[in-house]
Amino acid sequence: MASAQVPTSLSSFPEELLARILADCVTSPQVLPVCPPWHTQPIFFPCPSLLARPTLHTSTHARFCPYLFHDSSSALTLHLPTPTHAARVLETLVAQPALAGAVRRVVLGCVSLEGARVLRACERIEDVDICMDVYEANPQGDAAEDQDAQALCDALDGVDLKHLTIRRTPDAYLTLTRPKYLLERIAKAVPGWFNLESVHYALKISSTPATRPLAEALSHAPKLRSLRAQLPAIWNDSFLTISQNSTLEQIALYVEGSDGILHTTMYMMEARKHARLSELIKVGTSFIRTRAHTTASAVPSPPSTRPSTPLSASRVKEVAAELMTPGLSQNVPLPVAGSSRVF
Repeated sequence: MASAQVPTSLSSFPEELLARILADCVTSPQVLPVCPPWHTQPIFFPCPSLLARPTLHTSTHARFCPYLFHDSSSALTLHLPTPTHAARVLETLVAQPALAGAVRRVVLGCVSLEGARVLRACERIEDVDICMDVYEANPQGDAAEDQDAQALCDALDGVDLKHLTIRRTPDAYLTLTRPKYLLERIAKAVPGWFNLESVHYALKISSTPATRPLAEALSHAPKLRSLRAQLPAIWNDSFLTISQNSTLEQIALYVEGSDGILHTTMYMMEARKHARLSELIKVGTSFIRTRAHTTASAVPSPPSTRPSTPLSASRVKEVAAELMTPGLSQNVPLPVAGSSRVF
């Protein structure tokens, strides 16, 4: 009896099985891997384009990969934490230009010239996640010296975004040159993003000369539906300005590491004074319901409201004689004032 022949290479696999295998190679992970503490080298988040690149060497593989990349459920998300990663992805996109058309979302872990070139190469980007960092050469210097920030903002001007996320590194204060320049340039780009639907402030935004132009621009975005942001520590009018947009449907405020926010925060107490802002926050925000806490304490008895009738002198003598009777049980109730019944 002849033994079954075992496939010796991927090219000999059935096409349906091969397509399923390659689908796992080009689907972006939902959660980025966390670098273990013992890992001394910067971890590389494998993007789908780099994973799929070796599978394009044969005509059989090439038939499946374009379908997997262009399928709406398998749209590419590029995670570019460093300029080195962006440069590697750019090499892949140059070698396989068809892959650039499948990229819908780009997550930039830093501001770099390489990241800007990736944005220019991907013409169908709809979602950009920008992490503002510090211009190390001269944090307080002139923005004209920051070529990386300029290149990134120029690239953003050439895309039509639907979703925008803005975050910052812990040391990238909004008073520094690069964050201020990025916010100002993004504000100028918003009027050209006609399909912008959602904005996520992944930072505690404040009302400053650098942030007000962006808030004003978002208040006029024609298709803006959702705003998500970290709960500010104190009141500022940034979200109040954005809430004037008539197309806005919800504002979702959150606190990192918490399932919701309290109604009693300083910001919420002030936000309740503005009807539309308060309504938008109620629609989009999860609130923590506080329970009533009661403590045991000594509460004085209220004074009796029952009218009292003094006993007559003869009745007092009768009661005293009854109490002094030896056979009287101690459980016998005392006579009630005004009662003629004797126990």
